[in-house]
Amino acid sequence: MSSRTLSPRTTADALRREAKRWLKALQAGDADAAARFLSQFPGHATAPKLREVQHALAREHGYPTWAALTRELADRARTQEDRIRLLLEKSVNRYGTDPATRTWGDYEQDGAGRGAVAARLLARYPEITKSSIHTAVAAHDLDAVRDFLKKDARLAQDRSDFDGWTPLIRLAYARLPAGGADRGATALAIATLLLDAGADPDAGWSDQSPEFTPLVGVIGEGEGGQAPHPQAEAFARLLIDRGANPFAAQALYNTSLGEDSTAWLDFLWAESASRGETGKWTGPAPNALGGDKARSAVAYLLGNAVANDHPRRTEWLLAHGADANDINHYSRHPVLKHAILGGHMAMADLLRRHGAREPELSGGERFVAAAAAGDTATLRHLAAAHPAFLHRMAPMRAAIRARRVDAVRTLLDLGMSPDIADDHDHSALHAATHAGALDIARLLIERGAEVDPFDRRYGGTPLTHAVYIGQQAMAEFLAGHSRNFRGLCFAGKVERLRTLLTEEPDRANRQDRPGEPALFCLPENEEAAVEVAELLLSFGADPAFRNPLGQTPAEAARRRGLDDAADVIEMAAGE
Repeated sequence: MSSRTLSPRTTADALRREAKRWLKALQAGDADAAARFLSQFPGHATAPKLREVQHALAREHGYPTWAALTRELADRARTQEDRIRLLLEKSVNRYGTDPATRTWGDYEQDGAGRGAVAARLLARYPEITKSSIHTAVAAHDLDAVRDFLKKDARLAQDRSDFDGWTPLIRLAYARLPAGGADRGATALAIATLLLDAGADPDAGWSDQSPEFTPLVGVIGEGEGGQAPHPQAEAFARLLIDRGANPFAAQALYNTSLGEDSTAWLDFLWAESASRGETGKWTGPAPNALGGDKARSAVAYLLGNAVANDHPRRTEWLLAHGADANDINHYSRHPVLKHAILGGHMAMADLLRRHGAREPELSGGERFVAAAAAGDTATLRHLAAAHPAFLHRMAPMRAAIRARRVDAVRTLLDLGMSPDIADDHDHSALHAATHAGALDIARLLIERGAEVDPFDRRYGGTPLTHAVYIGQQAMAEFLAGHSRNFRGLCFAGKVERLRTLLTEEPDRANRQDRPGEPALFCLPENEEAAVEVAELLLSFGADPAFRNPLGQTPAEAARRRGLDDAADVIEMAAGE
């Protein structure tokens, strides 16, 4: 269905203008324009919309979608230097560290979408793999890496001007979306070449982040649930065999946050044992595992295991030097008390069997424990004697985390506010959102809880929290009640947004966060993002606004891979 080709002078702006002219001709009843459209979409019966005309124009040029066509033009418009930077930025897990500043902060989340951008660049411009050893490694181009090292073996230790990473670090954190077993095998071959040439298997990202070593990157996991390397165990073994420290504190922390698995504990302990270095696990804890506030690494990890109600990890840690009377690093409670206050009764019994001493509980702590355990009789008895307990967030938080609807209902019946919150204004509804406790969220709202309170730690409502952490069912529920415009944009709730915009059209440009009007708050889903962008623009949203980073809404959307939405916004900006 292709009849046209892109010339070196073709630009996305020119094609956008052409699509608009074509649409106007269709709306005016031009027969030639209609015949041209039907040649791409035979049998189309309704009045075409702009997106459909753009799609037809893309087909004329041999591209399956408008997004594919504009991506091609955007890639052509980039300089080679731009492409290299984008490849190095997007091809790896970065754990929230901005490569521009090399500091942790509000950087985009790791995920498959980032790797897809890098893969698209490589497919369109394979020659950029030859630009440096860093691009060759990012692309998993074994021959190119070999050629670079033949010319200068010292490149195995080169730190990139872009982000300060060595080639081996980049390889360990790389997560391109395709290739499977073949790419994994290539990665091992490249790692071997780099190590043979003198790469440091324990080099960190930088002096500021020495704990993020290649081994940490290979293992993955962490607060963002980062994907492990597809050949994680084989890659980890290679690194350790070549001198990497198997006591990888950051990796131990990262893996303590996910599933109740001892796989990496077993692996890394065995490697430490073979070197006679298990004392690192039971000696003074490194910073990533509590530092001088933890008795040892295993003590810190035990606190996490108990808090997350991980019995398998708890048993393992107790068998490898942890003490059932150790202290949780964060609460500073003995781990048994932490289990009791969290309502983890089976965990508490496990710790008792391993010699944990029964902790003394204050009246307030007994109230929290009763909430976590769903002991409504004790709640009523203690509340009658100590009504001040009903003005503390801790019992409500404990009941929510233990998903005890009965306890939450009892606390509310006794007079606790459904808007109870901690010192950072993290409310009961925020807590229910993070726990995925939909039934409790429903109960809180039925009892009058404010739907859109803002916490002061992250500046978000329960709805924005639900969207960010991927609690989709909770986001769906909250969106039906929320008036938080930013959150509704991220959730893609077009009809709810339309209702609010009809009431208050200025919401289209209002900044719930400084420098971030609604056009910067599009949902991750491409189709929903287009719908939200079109709605906001129809109510006067400013497509030329620039955020504190100097980005327009279209530029911000394109960096997130929302190319169709970016096109809609750019077209509006050109009107």
